[in-house]
Amino acid sequence: MAAGFKTVEPLEYYRRFLKENCRPDGRELGEFRATTVNIGSISTADGSALVKLGNTTVICGVKAEFAAPPVDAPDRGYVVFLSVPNVDLPPLCSSRFRTGPPGEEAQVTSQFIADVVDNSQVIKKEDLCI
Repeated sequence: MAAGFKTVEPLEYYRRFLKENCRPDGRELGEFRATTVNIGSISTADGSALVKLGNTTVICGVKAEFAAPPVDAPDRGYVVFLSVPNVDLPPLCSSRFRTGPPGEEAQVTSQFIADVVDNSQVIKKEDLCI
């Protein structure tokens, strides 16, 4: 199908593939992209992972340190982002992105990740206490 159709009528574009039980890249609906996971890929981090899902690559590193819990919540640890999680969207990702300081989309995505970690109980703060 033409790229113009995908841009002008994205819902109809994907509906046509759904009717044929396939994806635009030729995979069947239940077929996954090739995935690899490499842990410990950043030697200076306390924990890290490099994940490749098809042509998408994500790398994450975590540093941790001991600290006293907050006075108002002595039974709960805490998560501090010394800098907001950094989402880098270089031109390699898409022609929409430019080199230089993070754009609005990268900044919003970074803040969203920080909010999810802080508010969703993905990390239970009670489990951080030793």
